[in-house]
Amino acid sequence: MTTLDEVPQLRRAGAADRPTRRRSTASLPRLAPRRRTVLQSATVVGFTALGVFGPARAAYADGYDIWTGECPSYASTHDCSPGCGPSTVHAAACETSGEYEGFHRNDGVTWTLRPNQCYSGSYDGWLWAFSGACGACGCGIERRCHDGYFNSGSGWVRSICRWTTDCGCEGAIAWPTVRDGSRGPDVYAAQHLVTFHGFATEPDGIYGPNTAAAVRGFQESMDLAPTGEVAATTWPHLVVTVRQGDSGEAVSAAQRQLAKHGYPLTVDGAFGALTADAARAFQRANGLTVDGIVGQQTWRTLVGAA
Repeated sequence: MTTLDEVPQLRRAGAADRPTRRRSTASLPRLAPRRRTVLQSATVVGFTALGVFGPARAAYADGYDIWTGECPSYASTHDCSPGCGPSTVHAAACETSGEYEGFHRNDGVTWTLRPNQCYSGSYDGWLWAFSGACGACGCGIERRCHDGYFNSGSGWVRSICRWTTDCGCEGAIAWPTVRDGSRGPDVYAAQHLVTFHGFATEPDGIYGPNTAAAVRGFQESMDLAPTGEVAATTWPHLVVTVRQGDSGEAVSAAQRQLAKHGYPLTVDGAFGALTADAARAFQRANGLTVDGIVGQQTWRTLVGAA
């Protein structure tokens, strides 16, 4: 197992080695609609030539090149989330303060680093930029994904610290819209929830005709416009308050969402102590009432935030 005494830092060309800091910004560069760009390490000249980010916002890993080609096949649907590759994103993997804020933890006991093993074994991590709305970021988001290992108790497994480095048009978290062709955790949640309400559809994370038909049936039962899409007018009726001791499809939906945010849960439909702990941790991290109950505000933040 490779261990280091300090974090392998992301570097600025011609500058002293130091971690880049998280910055707030009013907007991100306007890329083509739904374009995904994976950025891994570069020089300022490289960024400027590509016209992606200016030198003041450059962040790169140990002098490697930028990757701007097609996303790997496993990331073909990672427009907004998770955007960090096949390893597990752990919410607790990131340093939250101090010199290495926003980088993977490295205490040598529960967490350690995984240098030069990202993307074909050449990088310490990558930057991921998406130009569309993503959770609380209304017109684009940039994330850094820093690789490491997590001691699961039965061995070391790969983990990722995902940290938002830029958020365009930051504002209130809103319910997302999932519709025909959508994929991912929000679709899983909608499928589990509509099934809970008696309109069964297979929870496969793909929003196809069967899911649309089930959603229309639910909407008609609630006197909502039968659009077949799950948007801001449907989510509040669809979500169900769940808490420790509950079980079923609604709990599975909550577990899918907590897993999306980096809490390693098994989606088994049983709201036990681990799910309650994850719910409380998520609430604490997002400024919500910390009670471990997944109600309307927690659901909206789970589903709407990236």
